[in-house]
Order: sequence, then structure tokens, then C-alpha cells
Amino acid sequence: MAKIELVGFDQYTAKISALQRDSTKMCKAVVYPGAAVLAEKIRAETEALPTISDAEALGNFRSGTVNDALSVSQKAGLVESLGISGIKKDRGGMVQTSVGFTGYNGVKTQHFPNGQPNAEVARSLEKGTSYLKRNRFVERAVKAAREEAIAAMAAEADAYIEKKMQENGG
Repeated sequence: MAKIELVGFDQYTAKISALQRDSTKMCKAVVYPGAAVLAEKIRAETEALPTISDAEALGNFRSGTVNDALSVSQKAGLVESLGISGIKKDRGGMVQTSVGFTGYNGVKTQHFPNGQPNAEVARSLEKGTSYLKRNRFVERAVKAAREEAIAAMAAEADAYIEKKMQENGG
């Protein structure tokens, strides 16, 4: 009868168990590089958006003319407010983050005396409104970033696993 002897199997299972215990930490480390790639693509798309003067945008709004560009102040608000939120694990066990726009721009109106919400300006541009022509800049960025973000996360996961395997004895 044949006999099989597994050498080092106990050490290998111990390494795999250590990785499993560290899985949430690993996922958090892996998510950020993908989010960073996406944020850079969105920033590039945002910086490439066409602009018109603040006065022209206001005049067009008052006359009912649809703008095909953001005002200079609206675009500046978007560029300055783009960021990545904290990485967290939700109740379903998913580790995730958000890339988006926060805060307010410098365009003060009667409805927004502290400035327009940047997230609302981005959403209005992405979807289009009665006063702003649609420009799918976020959708373009997401499509352009998908493969690069996946590759960045895979590389980070590989590096993390390799490091942990080396730490646990080779």
C-alpha cells in the first residue's frame, strides 16, 4: 500500500490561518489603492471640464439658457473637494470606501447662502438639469479607471499576502 507523507503542511495551514485572521485588515489595505486610482481619474476628468465665467453662468440661469459648462467657481469647488472617505467594514462584511465631493463651493445664492453643495453640483452635471447640460464625467472616469484600479488592488493584495507569509516563517 502507498504511503503519502506531507512535509510542512502544518506550517502552511498555520500561515493560511494567520492570513484569515488578518483578512479585514488586508481588505482595508487593498481597497485604498483602487480608490486612489479612481480618485485620480475623476480629478483628471473634473479638471478637463469646460468652464464659463461666474457672471455668464448666472446670466444664463436668469435668462433660462441651458449652460453646457460649469462656472469657474463651481469647477474650482469640485476640484478642491474631491476626496476618499474613510475605509470601513459594513454590517454585511463588505470593506468599502467612497470617492466623491464634499463641502460647498463659493457660489452663494438665496437658496444656498453658504455656497452650493459640491456633491449636488457634480450630480447635476452628471445627470443634467433644466439649466445645465449633462456631462457624464464621473461615469467616464469610472470606466477608464476600472482595469487599473483592479490591477492596483490585486498588486496590493499580492504584496500583503507575500509579506504575511514571510512574517510567518517563510
